[in-house]
Amino acid sequence: MSMEAEDTMMNWDQPESVREFLDRGVSGLNARPDMRAHIMNAQRAPKRRRPLVPAVAAVMAALLLAVGIGTFINTRSVEDEFYILEAGGTVQVTAKPVTVNPSFMVAEGENVEHAVLILNGDLYRMTRFLPNAGNLLGGAVGTVATYSETPFTQGANKDGISNAILPGDKIYAVQNLAISTAVIAEVDGQLALFQRTGEHGFGLNGDSFEGTCAVRGQLASLEIEGIGELNGDLAERAMTCLMETARLEGAEAMPGEQLVHIRLKNGLQLELTISGDQLIGCGVWDCTEFLDLFRDLVANHDVDRANA
Repeated sequence: MSMEAEDTMMNWDQPESVREFLDRGVSGLNARPDMRAHIMNAQRAPKRRRPLVPAVAAVMAALLLAVGIGTFINTRSVEDEFYILEAGGTVQVTAKPVTVNPSFMVAEGENVEHAVLILNGDLYRMTRFLPNAGNLLGGAVGTVATYSETPFTQGANKDGISNAILPGDKIYAVQNLAISTAVIAEVDGQLALFQRTGEHGFGLNGDSFEGTCAVRGQLASLEIEGIGELNGDLAERAMTCLMETARLEGAEAMPGEQLVHIRLKNGLQLELTISGDQLIGCGVWDCTEFLDLFRDLVANHDVDRANA
């Protein structure tokens, strides 16, 4: 074997050899300017991390990064998901990244990649970070007792199970919103919204639809993608119809094709999905009357604006 080949090999028994190998593997890679700014800000900010993966797993993850980071940079969004930091040719691997996806209602398969919280037997899924959550934060309503990357296998725990929130961290209510609808908790040093959902056998506990989405009297707007948007009193009228006519059809289902954006007066946004005449959130609900009214209100409102 040539000396050049020997220089490229890595001795797993010598940590300095591993580090030198990894540093060479990424030394020539550069992040985009916006990506580098994000990374530098993340390094400067004091953040608490979830437990680190074991050392061997970290090394393997770094190896994968050295081979495929160019593809990763070109295909993945930095915001909310970039937890691997590169600076000066050195790789640091932190805990498993949190996936934030607005179409959030049901997980596919058993591999949980999104951030969830089980509190008092109810399931919540993280939907967004809240950079300006000061006026939204209510009082503490619970504490996370157990961190687990497989929370659905742990069973309900009155003190909380999460794959994203550190043990001992508090769970907070949202100001003027029932905790059966949403809560706030800290994820990776930032406050985040966790909205009530249902999957893997966790979901409804005898709740009505309004019990899992108690937003009447608080709406700024209500939008169904592909149909239109209602504001103020019209949004409240449509929501009241939904609360009074929604009929439970199932415990859980895959997300629908259309997103429903529920924007509240306090600036908070919740999401549900629709598939056909079914509304999918915490449970699957027939919402035929609501959809008929929503379409009529959007059409009439558009006519009124055209004639104004």
